[in-house]
Amino acid sequence: MEYWDLYDKNRNKLDKVVKRGDTLADDEYHLVINAWIRNKKNEFLITQRSANKKFAFMWECTGGSALKGETSLEAAMREVHEELGITVDATKAKLIGSTLRQYPNCPDILDVWLFESDVSIDDVTVQEEEVCNVMWANVDRIKELYDNHQFEANAFFQEALKQLEEEVYYIGFNANNAICNDTFFKGSITLYPTKEKGNIYFSDRLISDTKSEKFLATYKKYIHDHIVEIQNENANAKFICFNEKISKLCIDMEDANIVKNNQSELTALLNNKFKTRDLFQKDIPTLEYTIVKDKDLNYESLREKLKTDKFVIQGETGAGGDNTYLITKEEDMSLIKHESKHYSVSQYIKHTPLNITLVIGKKDIVFLPLSTQLILLTDHRFKYVGGDFAHARKLKKKVKDKVNEYSMTIAKKLQEMGYRGILGIDYLLCDKDQLVFMEINPRFQSSSFLISLYLQKKYAISIAELHYAAITDQNLPFDLKMDISDSYLNCNQQTEFKKLLHFKTIKNGYFKENTNSNYRKIFARSILLEYDFEKLEKCGII
Repeated sequence: MEYWDLYDKNRNKLDKVVKRGDTLADDEYHLVINAWIRNKKNEFLITQRSANKKFAFMWECTGGSALKGETSLEAAMREVHEELGITVDATKAKLIGSTLRQYPNCPDILDVWLFESDVSIDDVTVQEEEVCNVMWANVDRIKELYDNHQFEANAFFQEALKQLEEEVYYIGFNANNAICNDTFFKGSITLYPTKEKGNIYFSDRLISDTKSEKFLATYKKYIHDHIVEIQNENANAKFICFNEKISKLCIDMEDANIVKNNQSELTALLNNKFKTRDLFQKDIPTLEYTIVKDKDLNYESLREKLKTDKFVIQGETGAGGDNTYLITKEEDMSLIKHESKHYSVSQYIKHTPLNITLVIGKKDIVFLPLSTQLILLTDHRFKYVGGDFAHARKLKKKVKDKVNEYSMTIAKKLQEMGYRGILGIDYLLCDKDQLVFMEINPRFQSSSFLISLYLQKKYAISIAELHYAAITDQNLPFDLKMDISDSYLNCNQQTEFKKLLHFKTIKNGYFKENTNSNYRKIFARSILLEYDFEKLEKCGII
């Protein structure tokens, strides 16, 4: 015979014990539990009622009444063991909710618990008088059963389903509009504050040294403490690092649900401009260059070798043109910072720089709009300052076809090598529609923010969400047909590019004291021909 303790409405235990089936007064309550069991695949272990039970063959979570002397948690763990033959960990149990239910003759207090387990269905032993079937089901499957009146939804049903909804947080030094946004991330942990929702930041004052071991150790502890705090609230929370330094900082946080992107070696290869060109030079037309040791960079010898007074010297790594120099005379050689052991040297070719963004998944490859890069020659360096999507729309069809063909060749090869996630590819469009491959950017690019704005507007999806889906081997949407009709400029000050009129200003989320903060000016037209950007003559490209 089953005996229950009784409680009042405030959960105070009464000095009364009843047996199952006895009539209870309206102010007497017995304790009932529901137990939801979740695995790492974001599924619940649900059971189907046996034929001899009321509401036979209905699906539900495990549940039952607490026995005399049992706590709510003890009752939940016992019911799981009796009905399914498995043991769950009490230290990781979470109470989803508690409520009074005023059933006639049998009022109860319902506690709804959440447990974690990755038990195989083969290892589940059901209590046949209670359960006839069991399965792991994701949120869509449970909702389908519910809609078809095949699932018994008790109190806190919606709250339980929310436990299957992934909450993804971004971790980094700084967040920007390209990757941290309200449509995908639940929040972020960053060094400085941003304007994004759920932002947790380390400091609202500039820190003089953010590279020392002491600071990195302090920041690492700060990140870890907040990860643990968030996971205590939602064990299903996940964290993602897009920055390689942050990924390395967090690599040994074994108790943190950090999404691993185990392709550091491949990313390092792709960040090396020389190795990347060597990787694809047999597959597509690639920029011709010669490798020279840093100590052998001599103007006269290079001039004689290349048979030209105008050539480009580029380091192995570097973004935005920081390590790429245009040399026209011997004095220009003094501008080289000598940050690489080797440099590539090539003839300067009049060109228009192009860039395309892809997202590479396990099975799928998503092509995003092509842009014409806006490059300014500043201190003899090719400085990237923005993108012109409006201009790229007007390129000749055969040029765009070549970009797509070469990019697919690159993407398929990288897909086979195990690359997952966002990727930028740079090309040079030269005279007579010659297209040559330049380099790969295995990361979010400055143009990502504008692409994401269009994605959110048309498809209600962000570029960060696509990247996350790719690195977690989820299916990617295959048909994102989208044209961007804008140009944009990155500016350190609002007054930059003053002569270009009629723009919308977007301010990054950083606080104003941060010197890394910048503005973006968006133009609803092409601006390539309105300023001294690197480009072919107008008549040669469209």
